[in-house]
Amino acid sequence: MAAPQRMGPPPQDDEEDDVTEVTRESLGLPPQAGAKKAASKKAAMTRRSWYLEAEVADRFADLVDDIHHETRIPRHRVISALLTEAVDQAPAVQRRLMRGQA
Repeated sequence: MAAPQRMGPPPQDDEEDDVTEVTRESLGLPPQAGAKKAASKKAAMTRRSWYLEAEVADRFADLVDDIHHETRIPRHRVISALLTEAVDQAPAVQRRLMRGQA
């Protein structure tokens, strides 16, 4: 059985989540065998919002789409991999920014 689904649009970063999650337990049903084990293996997901130059955002979106269409890897995984690489390169980027080269 699939994991519980939220009803309605996702909350904005500055809004409280007032949507009640419907679960087997909230409906008075016994928990499904192995449900906690499967849920604990899922990666936590989040949404962020940053302002950046439109050209950079467009290039990033195009890159994500290109990788997704070529590999069929879900977009969220492509974005995570690209951002992980960016984090790994942060010291070099910081040095370039401080020298005014980025």
